[in-house]
Amino acid sequence: MSGYRELMLSCMIALELLVSCTSGRGDALPTYPVIRMAYEDVLVMEGHTESVNSINIHCPPNVGGTIVHIVESGTEVKKGDVICVIEDDNLAQEYERLTLDLEAALAEIDKLHASQHLEYALLEAQVKNNEAETILASSDSLQMLYMSPTERRTKALELERAGIERVRLLKKLEAIKGIQEIDVVRVEKRIERLKRRLEGERKKMESLTLHAPQDGLAVRARRFPWSDERWKVGDHVDNGRILVTLPDFDQLKVLFYLPETEYKRLQLGDSVMYTFDALPGNRAWGRITKMASVGQTRIEGSQVKTFEIEASVDSLLMPAEPRLSTQCHIYLRHIPDTIVVPTIAIFDKDSLKVVYVKQGRKYEERLVTLGTGSTKMTIIAHGLHEGEQIALIRPGRNNH
Repeated sequence: MSGYRELMLSCMIALELLVSCTSGRGDALPTYPVIRMAYEDVLVMEGHTESVNSINIHCPPNVGGTIVHIVESGTEVKKGDVICVIEDDNLAQEYERLTLDLEAALAEIDKLHASQHLEYALLEAQVKNNEAETILASSDSLQMLYMSPTERRTKALELERAGIERVRLLKKLEAIKGIQEIDVVRVEKRIERLKRRLEGERKKMESLTLHAPQDGLAVRARRFPWSDERWKVGDHVDNGRILVTLPDFDQLKVLFYLPETEYKRLQLGDSVMYTFDALPGNRAWGRITKMASVGQTRIEGSQVKTFEIEASVDSLLMPAEPRLSTQCHIYLRHIPDTIVVPTIAIFDKDSLKVVYVKQGRKYEERLVTLGTGSTKMTIIAHGLHEGEQIALIRPGRNNH
């Protein structure tokens, strides 16, 4: 109703001006009838609807890459459909490097097993050879009865030396076995670490293909909260950024942006009425629910900061959907029954505010006290009465 009332007032003022310009009387000034009406200070801004309970699909954590595929906004998707693919060259290179490292480690352990087996076999052969020599030397023990004392001592030394050698070889065999086991465990642990890292990188690469978690309407997300630019193929994206949303149509909210001068006039809880360009005749109502505390520049290179405002949608005449453009009529103030006049009918005189009240063919200069007002309409707290006529143009000296 406020938009209609303002339109009618503008038409009345324009008609008075037209009459003034077309009449031949120099003392005919456009006037405005003083009446009591509801005063409404309404701020109108462009906004758009968003879903309150959207499912957001993010870029995977610890990943940065280039978008090579992303679903178009407005596409109906089914659960499991591919909605975005990211290409990360660094991740691919790391996966390839780890694959080569794993192959090298597997080859190393095969070579280690082969060399250890050979070394162990040679040492076992030495032990067996020593055992054979000991047995052979022991078999000659009967002949020692017929040997000279010198020959017996020599034979005894040979047997003693063979026994010492046997003990040494057995100890070396046991030590080599322990060393070989340590070397194998070291390489096996490195292989396990490489496998785990490779599996982690494989999962990261798989996570670069994003799938729809449920059926729904896919909408590309904004690259930045303060920008209307949406993600597209070729954009660089990194850790945790929202790429696509699947909005819930059951509950909506409205987002719009205000310059600082208008932002200061707003308060949480202010009423809002919405109209929709794409849905003529549809209206919705809600309230201001969130006001950003920090302004952002929405256009690169611009010094103008705007503040993001979020408003609820509590009721609608007809169903709506996310991403609809809307006109937000924000009711900053409403006074139901008061005297309201066009702001252009109030003039300055010596730091005071005056109006010119029509008295016959003359105009009486009258001091008025102002209430709240806007650039279009202002409340007159004292000084005017309903039914009087006031000039919309300051009269000349001869007319007052």
